[in-house]
Formats: sequence, C-alpha cells, structure tokens
Amino acid sequence: MQTKTPYTPTREQKSAVPLGNFDIHEDENILVNRLYYAVPRFENGRFQCSVFYEENTFCKDADGDLILVHSEYGIDDPLESE
Repeated sequence: MQTKTPYTPTREQKSAVPLGNFDIHEDENILVNRLYYAVPRFENGRFQCSVFYEENTFCKDADGDLILVHSEYGIDDPLESE
C-alpha cells in the first residue's frame, strides 16, 4: 500500500520529495524497482529541481518473498532517450 507523505518545501529545505514507485522488470526470479525523487531548491533567487532514482533489485525465494540483492542511485538523462 502506498501512502502520500505531505511535503511543504521551504527555501532552506533540501530534502528529496518522493515522485513515484515503479516496477521496471519482473519475472519469476527477479524484481527491479525504481523509486523516483525530486530535490527542489532555490539558488541565486531561482528555482531548480533535480530528479534521481533509487534502483533496487530483488530476488524471489521459493515462497515469492523478496530479498534485496542490490541497490544503487542514478539519474535519467532525458536527452539519452531521443
């Protein structure tokens, strides 16, 4: 079950805001999930926002329960997909 966390940005706050939770690959043995985040900030009087993801790879045991085997952070380059 996903729940929404209230978020109130301020000029001083630099914490990540959750954007989405997506399963990007799943088969009978593996699940790859990405959690996307935004980091809004003000620099020199201008608003900027960075986006990154946490990619988690799980293997499934005999009962279908998930076991985390790898986790890493990355960014999506929108120019790369063109």
